[in-house]
Amino acid sequence: MFKRPVIEFTTAPPKIINIPGWSLILLFLAYILPGNIGHAPWRGDDVLYIATTASMLHSGDWLVPRIAGVAFLDSPPLHYWLGSLTGMLLGWLLPLHDAIRLASVAVLAFSLWALREAAKRLIQGDGLDNTSGNATVLLALSSMGLLIHAHEAQPIITLFAGTAGTLWGLSMLDDRPRRGILLAGGFVGAAFLAGGLPGLVLTLPACIIALIVSKPASIPPIRHLLAGIFLAIVLVAVWPVFLALRNPNLLTQWWQQELFDIAPALSWKRLSAFSGLLSWFAWPLWPVAGWALWRHRRSIVTTPYAVPLVALLCALWIIITTGTVRPANALPILPPLILLAGSEVARLRKGASNLLDWFGIMTFTLLGAFLWLSWTALHAGRPAGLARNISRLTPDFSPHISWWAIPVAVLLSIGWFIALARLPRFPLRGVLRWALGVTLTWGLATTLWLDWFDYDKNYARITTQISEQVHDSSTPCVMEIGAGDVQRAALDYFSNIRLQRFSQSNTRCNLVLSYRAGQNALAQPGEGWSLQWNESKGRGRLREQFALFHRK
Repeated sequence: MFKRPVIEFTTAPPKIINIPGWSLILLFLAYILPGNIGHAPWRGDDVLYIATTASMLHSGDWLVPRIAGVAFLDSPPLHYWLGSLTGMLLGWLLPLHDAIRLASVAVLAFSLWALREAAKRLIQGDGLDNTSGNATVLLALSSMGLLIHAHEAQPIITLFAGTAGTLWGLSMLDDRPRRGILLAGGFVGAAFLAGGLPGLVLTLPACIIALIVSKPASIPPIRHLLAGIFLAIVLVAVWPVFLALRNPNLLTQWWQQELFDIAPALSWKRLSAFSGLLSWFAWPLWPVAGWALWRHRRSIVTTPYAVPLVALLCALWIIITTGTVRPANALPILPPLILLAGSEVARLRKGASNLLDWFGIMTFTLLGAFLWLSWTALHAGRPAGLARNISRLTPDFSPHISWWAIPVAVLLSIGWFIALARLPRFPLRGVLRWALGVTLTWGLATTLWLDWFDYDKNYARITTQISEQVHDSSTPCVMEIGAGDVQRAALDYFSNIRLQRFSQSNTRCNLVLSYRAGQNALAQPGEGWSLQWNESKGRGRLREQFALFHRK
């Protein structure tokens, strides 16, 4: 009897392509160097922490961070130490602010390496474990929240590294428990030196959970545990002890501020603000990490999932209940999210992987086109409507073409289209395109638009004008009304002007600088003062007003 042939359909396994380490290094350098070198400090955290580091470097006092001579105990000094070190080593080659920012570059490079090594140890199975380490690096470079803060002098980046280093140490408990517990203890101490008490909240619970869920054979002997605990205690205690010996009042001031900042203040308003922030800040990490936790929910009490999950929950608690809900303060959620997402991105179903890939292609192609179109409007006036909107943002800006920037921007754009056309289909293609797209967008912004950003985002022009007015005065002593830490730091860094608090009884100072952000009217120093100079920048809620008054 004739038999019908049996046709078997098989699904080909995903094509495994190992991304060379050197290509990841080149991608990281293309991502991190533009924006960290080549421009003056931008207003906000960048100028605040650069000025604090420069003050430490110039004064030689590495114990107490200061702004314009006043103690600034926002966080322990580890990041300032690192910035001072890179400033000393590279200040002869680069402008001081660029050399200081390279501390953030080095810290982030270590963070990504530590997460890569942790993922390679924790994530195993499906024949794709060799790709999980590379996936964590690409996911980190794809993160929307990391982009801006990776390109500024930011102490929370050092706290980010402390969390990543702790996770790396804990990943070694199975095969190298002695080294793992020492590394974890050391990075717990580093997290404290970078972020204070929040650094301990972010790292210690993960260490405890790692010991609880580890296999009995993986738990380090008691002497190794004691060594790790001792190392953590020494690093945690070293700065407060020396601060107490130098100035007990400063230690008390710092400790009271730490307790105040760590006190929980939960409200629906904070939850709403954070949920809105998280939706874009942790993209594309949170959907992939959430799917990983759901898919492996039966293994949730094992080290690969329990440890980063606890670190994530601690970070969420700190961010939601303490401090200001702002992007920089949300950075600690990224290391555990990157580790969780890295475990799953290479195992996504074909539809989900293609959706991620397609969304990245559309997003960054449109963003790149918009940056080119806006640059054309800025310089050529076409399209006219877009040109008018840009000119309203910075009405006094005079654009000029940077001829070195155009070839770089063109090469970046060509590279993007080559990546669209030539990348083969493999598990990490979507996340690789996301990393390339973020690098393209940031590269275009920091080449075509760097002059515009410099004009709008730093205080160099304003502080130069103030300096000219102050030095024309017979008594270059200036009091302030309304100026915050950022404005005081900018004047100290750019013009070596140290503001004093306003007091009518201070007859030695004949100048008063009044500052106001937003649309509210400037504060007046009162009778006996007349306006000498005023300037404003920005529009609407981003408007900043400066006015200098002199004594009649």
